[in-house]
Amino acid sequence: MALPQPLPRLLTTEEIVPTMEKIIEKYNVTRAQILQDVTPETATFDNVMLPLAQLENAVQGDSDLGMIFMLQYGAPSLSAQDAVDKARKLYVEASAGWTSDESFYELLQAAREKPDFQMLDLESQHLLDKEILEYKHKGCGILKESQSKKDAYFKTMMKIEGLKKEFQQNISRESGDVSFTLAELDGVPENELAKWKDEPEKEEISDENQEQCSEKKKIVPFANGGKLAILTYAHSPETRKTMFLADNQKLQQNKSLFQEIVKLRAEQARILKYDTHAEFRIEKRTAPSTDALKHFLDELQTSLHVLGQDEIAVMQSRRLKDLKERGKHSEGLLSKGFPPWDTQYYERLLQEEFEIDQLKISEFFPLENTAVKMLGIFASFLGLRFDSYKPSLFGLRVIRNSLVTYTSICYGEKTNIVATNVSTSNGHLRADGSRQYPSTILMCSFPTPTPTSCALLKHRQVVTLFHEMGHGIHDLLAQTKYVRFHGYRLPPDFGEMPSLMLENWCWIKDVLKDLSCSDTTIDENYLADWRLHHPTEPNPPKTIPDELVDNVIKHRNFNAGLYYLRQVSIATFDLQIHSLRTDEDIANLDVQKTWYDLRETIEGMDFSECRDGYNFGTFTHLTAGYDVCYYVYLYCTVMAQDLFASVFASDPFNKEMWRKYRHGVLEYGGSQKDLLGMLENFLGHPPNMRALVEELTAAKAGITPAVSEDVSVPV
Repeated sequence: MALPQPLPRLLTTEEIVPTMEKIIEKYNVTRAQILQDVTPETATFDNVMLPLAQLENAVQGDSDLGMIFMLQYGAPSLSAQDAVDKARKLYVEASAGWTSDESFYELLQAAREKPDFQMLDLESQHLLDKEILEYKHKGCGILKESQSKKDAYFKTMMKIEGLKKEFQQNISRESGDVSFTLAELDGVPENELAKWKDEPEKEEISDENQEQCSEKKKIVPFANGGKLAILTYAHSPETRKTMFLADNQKLQQNKSLFQEIVKLRAEQARILKYDTHAEFRIEKRTAPSTDALKHFLDELQTSLHVLGQDEIAVMQSRRLKDLKERGKHSEGLLSKGFPPWDTQYYERLLQEEFEIDQLKISEFFPLENTAVKMLGIFASFLGLRFDSYKPSLFGLRVIRNSLVTYTSICYGEKTNIVATNVSTSNGHLRADGSRQYPSTILMCSFPTPTPTSCALLKHRQVVTLFHEMGHGIHDLLAQTKYVRFHGYRLPPDFGEMPSLMLENWCWIKDVLKDLSCSDTTIDENYLADWRLHHPTEPNPPKTIPDELVDNVIKHRNFNAGLYYLRQVSIATFDLQIHSLRTDEDIANLDVQKTWYDLRETIEGMDFSECRDGYNFGTFTHLTAGYDVCYYVYLYCTVMAQDLFASVFASDPFNKEMWRKYRHGVLEYGGSQKDLLGMLENFLGHPPNMRALVEELTAAKAGITPAVSEDVSVPV
């Protein structure tokens, strides 16, 4: 089948900035023409908003702009990253200038007030309303009487963008590490040790340090799984603590940057007549108000508190038993709470008692095999067909009836890359009635295969891949008129819901067995890798053993209370620091104290030795468009669990329900003004915002072992 449009093309470093300049010029020319030809008296949707929408469709339907924004997550070099940063700065500055134009705002408002507005389709009405809100958020209609105030507002907005860029660059370029002796790394698997470089030997060593320095050390980076490997596998509590506290100290420079960003955001919101930055941001979200959001988070914290405390008690019991066996137990430990650096280690030990071995599980999930089978599942559910066009790049084209779209999966070990899905070109309806097809890329920091081995996924990475692929499928299935609403381009407190709902399939036995490799799908690299680790077994089992799958599913909600309480603490921090109302509140803000106070109070662990750290400075969300937004994972998880329980739980493979879901939710993208109403129509009832707590409460029995009766466990 012939391809209806060219495949996406990766821009060279030299093309990035000139391409962005050409895009900006197109917008400038179109806007100037509209301002020249139209007055408030003659303004309509068709002569003001539609030309901009058609240009936006053309520009963002083309892959060049999408590729530039994709490269902010995966630029192949520092020079390319610098070019992307410059291009994005040009776009941000231009966009800010466009949406602060009072003359254009007056045309949009005039078009909104014309009688023919009510004759427009709902998506077009929604588009105009969204555009007007963008202008209001830049001060239009509020600061029009004072150009000096508007100029100051714009200048501060650009200052915030600069601070955010510096914050993000510090994160992406952070390269800290800690050196440990092999004795200190006891327990860490050989395949992890092999990733780390040896510390160079010192040329001059004093006699008194000769013996100490004679033992070789490994340099363990914070990034690329180094910290996680230490916290998960190192037997020495001192090693785990050292790594945790060292990592906790990184990015000190981001404290002052973030504190300044938060203060400037508060001041900017008040200039636009909002009481707080949170109220300014919530206006574009699905959640009805900041008060409703605070109530939602408080209710979750209260409901999950007992569950989290029970889970800490279990880990504390296991910890004290382990320390006693290692001769490191003392009476002083009984007066202390559970330290955060021991969470992953004792979660692993408890999982092993459940006979859940993540390394063993990963042997059945080689990346490419698993991804291909995932696509097969989506194809079956949603009536799709996936054809490979560049196997070496893991590229695919997706054929759905007469529609052809594209997706590809990129993986690698770029420092600090975050699993994400990026739309490189957005689908939309062209002016001639034909359709522009989308392209989408999954970018995940999965293990990189070598010439003699393949990348293996732990179960949590299988879930991550399914989640991000869910975003990609949403992107491919959307049928919107405008790129503004294509795919998952909708409020984030709804946009994460479809992918979070899909994670449920990663806990269904038939799905996991189908995703695992078999002797008919594995390649030679996988066989070689298997035989290296299992020299007495000639070939791997045909599929993952039932007992492994059963144990994973049985203990799905192990420590779920603590996991969600951590989400609550971060979301509460995000909301609280962005809810500053007075000059005194703004002046007295201490993000460091607030961060650790909330984590200790909500999560219930002992953060007393961590309070001089800067862990809050590592969260890209807080300065990358997710301010007053971290709650979305909880908000969407609740809706996702209600959707799964109400529609799919009784028959997860019901193709008729999947067909209705595709047409009733996914194809709309973000084109519906009332997303909660859309979901209510599909469900047949208002979303149940207690669905997550009800699920965890119902599943609590049998998920975690009882606390040992012979150990006193303070919490």
